[in-house]
Amino acid sequence: MTSNAVIISKNPAVIDWLNDKGIHAPVLEHVVPLDVAHKHVYGTVPYWLAAFADCITEVNIPGLDRPSRERFLRGDITIQEMDAAGAELVTYRVRPV
Repeated sequence: MTSNAVIISKNPAVIDWLNDKGIHAPVLEHVVPLDVAHKHVYGTVPYWLAAFADCITEVNIPGLDRPSRERFLRGDITIQEMDAAGAELVTYRVRPV
């Protein structure tokens, strides 16, 4: 289990891909600020919620074509397809100003 981390996703492909990369954390679909406060969050959340987290890491897949992106959004893509399309982790820190 990745300590002090949570995965926020409804997409089984993202969860499988993260697990394949050695990232194992509780999976949440709906969260409130307390769920992410001071944690490393894997997934996509609104900026206002991301500001509570220590950092946010999203899965970026630059090489997905339109039909594959639509399949990805439905969760109907394999981790091998994600890797072939250049899936990578990109981490951000979001702070209010």
